[in-house]
Amino acid sequence: MNKDMFEQKKENCDSDEKKPIIIRSSTDLQRLKLEKLMQNPDKPVIIPEKPKERGIPVVPDFVRNVMGSSAGAGSGEFHVYRHLRRKEYARQKYMKEKADKEKLEEEYHAKLEENKKKS
Repeated sequence: MNKDMFEQKKENCDSDEKKPIIIRSSTDLQRLKLEKLMQNPDKPVIIPEKPKERGIPVVPDFVRNVMGSSAGAGSGEFHVYRHLRRKEYARQKYMKEKADKEKLEEEYHAKLEENKKKS
């Protein structure tokens, strides 16, 4: 009888382990990932590389028909104008962000040089 009870308890434990885990919050998800990592601490963890920066297209886009959003243009021309305007704004935004990033990097390197000279 004791063996039967032991086997039943063992089966109950096995069935408890197979229950689906419900993730209710981000902390549960993080805990689950950490537990999975700690099951085999000798296994190497792959850390992905930083994605390469996307830039403006290398091939220039020539705008043959330069137009404005003024009255007199056909209804189809407005969408063409809007698309060109969106592309131009995206190009200007990219150039501004790139210039800001270069400026910050320059300041950082200047600060490093200054600190090296002080020490």
